[in-house]
Amino acid sequence: MTRKEFLKSLGIGAAFVVTTSCFQSCTKEIIGPVDFSLDLDSASNLKLKTNGEYIVTNNCVVARTIDGKYVACTIVCSHEQRKEVIYDNVNNIYACTAHGAEFDLAGKGLNKNGSKGLTIYNTELSADGKTLRVYS
Repeated sequence: MTRKEFLKSLGIGAAFVVTTSCFQSCTKEIIGPVDFSLDLDSASNLKLKTNGEYIVTNNCVVARTIDGKYVACTIVCSHEQRKEVIYDNVNNIYACTAHGAEFDLAGKGLNKNGSKGLTIYNTELSADGKTLRVYS
């Protein structure tokens, strides 16, 4: 049996299996609703007391911008679904370290790889300034 005959004998079923697995690996990672609070006095969150710093927690990038505002986004880049988004304090943007996608703090893509945008979350600082809530 030739290669062509073999492939033809597999039929539509095999083609479906191959393309289905490709589509599943290429689809957007689904991230559910976000709602958590961070104790800003906790050692693991102390970076958030300094302008221009960020942490990664609960699949989110939580940052205190260079001008002192709290912002948060998903860690999953919309370009290729890689968990490599960071806060870039030099340019005051979000950036993906994998392929250079860039996003403004509202999630709008700033270049071709960032054209699909980025999921942004709300932040709310408690009245006493000790707790930061991040939510969808």
